[in-house]
Amino acid sequence: MQSSHKKWGKLASLGAVAVLSFSVLAACGDKADNDTAKTDDSKVLATYDGGTVTQDQFDKELNVMKFLQPTYAAMMDSAEIKNYMLDQQIAYNYLEGKATEEEKTEGAKMATEQIDQLKAQVDQEQLETMLTEQNITEADLTTYMTQVMTAVQYMSDQVTDEEVQKEFDANKDTYVTADVRHILIGLADAEGKERTDAEAKKLADEVKTKIDEGGDFAALAEEYSEDPGSASNGGLYENQPVSSWVEEFKKATLEQEVGVVGDPVKTDYGYHIIKVEKRNDTLTDEMKDTVRRGLASTKLNEFMEKDLEGITKSKEEFVDEEAPAAEGTETTPAEGTDGTSTDGAAEGTDGAVTEGADQGAATDQGTTTDESGDADASTDTTTDGK
Repeated sequence: MQSSHKKWGKLASLGAVAVLSFSVLAACGDKADNDTAKTDDSKVLATYDGGTVTQDQFDKELNVMKFLQPTYAAMMDSAEIKNYMLDQQIAYNYLEGKATEEEKTEGAKMATEQIDQLKAQVDQEQLETMLTEQNITEADLTTYMTQVMTAVQYMSDQVTDEEVQKEFDANKDTYVTADVRHILIGLADAEGKERTDAEAKKLADEVKTKIDEGGDFAALAEEYSEDPGSASNGGLYENQPVSSWVEEFKKATLEQEVGVVGDPVKTDYGYHIIKVEKRNDTLTDEMKDTVRRGLASTKLNEFMEKDLEGITKSKEEFVDEEAPAAEGTETTPAEGTDGTSTDGAAEGTDGAVTEGADQGAATDQGTTTDESGDADASTDTTTDGK
């Protein structure tokens, strides 16, 4: 399809791929949409095998996405994103129509679970205000999420057990989780006074010796570790994806013998004394579900890029309105340009356009990174040093 599918895919497909990690805690109110039973006689924007997308349906989808991703709300009024969002709506409608009753039931169940979880985390009055600002109701949000989850469930059921096993074998490190205790001796002490590399290594070796001589790891972590995210918990991180940690920490977690305290490992943050208490590196049922969801997202993206055009019969194309020239402004080319347009490119740029918006869409909003490289979209807690 269009190049915009790739450019805006991360943003516009949030409903299907990242709907479980909204940057804004969404949802709520006991308001019902009393107009949902009314006949939708708005303009038809697209037709596809099995149905249509109307202006009202499209506007609801756009407003829901603005609610879920307010940072990108202004971008969503651009023609490029609107064209993608219309394609997305066609895809969701079509896949929902292909889904079995069981898949629809599961989609509705997942949507309800997500909304209930989100309701438990937000201030009701504030969220109702935000919903109102985007001219949507809880019913609109539920309808959208149910459709998205149904599409995801449909795609999940297209993933075979063989595909799951193949993906796991090829990218095993991506899915391994572990329970790890560590003690960080940083390159600065608790008061912020810098240490030399040699000083940090010397102290780390001393703490490691204390452990080897029978010292309690958890107690020593509380005494010495300079990772505020784990020190008070005896240095423990439970059931964490190994792939989210910095390379040296990740390597030690994957390779150290379970239950054995390894030699201090250096990262950019200092020296880590690591004990792997548990490593989940087999394809468990829980891990199968994780792999299957990832493959379902891939299949959904492939459907958007390869199959959507074949099922689309007609479609409105949005075009950005050009800003009118100021009254009395002449557009006579500058002397020496021979009337050649440079489309606003600065001298020496060869007309290249920096796609800053694209870079912005690729950054997961609301993510904080701890000192092990962990990315956590659901909390503002930093775990310095891990």
